[in-house]
Amino acid sequence: MSDERDETQGVDISEAPGWQAIDRWVTTHFPAATPHQFASRTPYELDEPSPLPAITVFETRAPAGWLYVSYGLSELFDKSAPDPDLSGFGFELSFRLPADNPDGSLNEHPPLWPLKLMQALGHHALSTGGGFDSGHILDLGAPLVPPGSDGPDDCKLSALVCVPDPALGKIDTINGSLLFLRLIAVTADELEILSKLELGALVPCLAELEGLGICDPARGSFLDDPQKSKILRRYKLGIEL
Repeated sequence: MSDERDETQGVDISEAPGWQAIDRWVTTHFPAATPHQFASRTPYELDEPSPLPAITVFETRAPAGWLYVSYGLSELFDKSAPDPDLSGFGFELSFRLPADNPDGSLNEHPPLWPLKLMQALGHHALSTGGGFDSGHILDLGAPLVPPGSDGPDDCKLSALVCVPDPALGKIDTINGSLLFLRLIAVTADELEILSKLELGALVPCLAELEGLGICDPARGSFLDDPQKSKILRRYKLGIEL
């Protein structure tokens, strides 16, 4: 990315208790090699393509893959938001990819295309004063993976659903609480069903479809899968187990 850089040691967080809290929480759940940190040269500048201060990508195990976490929608440094119980907007975004290769191995560096996606969503949140919550649906109207990027070609996923992160959940920091919102990518035909579900059905439906909240950008529609199509149709009919 032209305006971001991979700097695992490039950001001084000694005066950033919110940042440190996120680091501690995520590495407790996903202990692995040194994370890849992509720090923006233009944090909080809404006329720039990378307004989030940073996105950190953590290596995951069992299964192997990548976990992307945003930094900057909660309060990373001093407390300034008026609500003492919430840190900033009260959330950060997370996004999880499977292993890069069919044998389950990872490349040296994580894919870059999710960074642009999360920065765009961060721009939306910063410019609208939040804009995301559990159950929020965003129809991209285009493939999740842009053509010509370092992701798979012909991606069928074209919408995102926000749900509480199944692994990270919610934490309390010195600046207030924050919820990690996992971005779940879906196809247009899946969205047609999911968009009609109430939050109380939407979250368990997605948990049944993909319990770890991993986004495989190369997958086809769940409606073409004999087992997962049954889950979607059951929730469409209002039948929950």
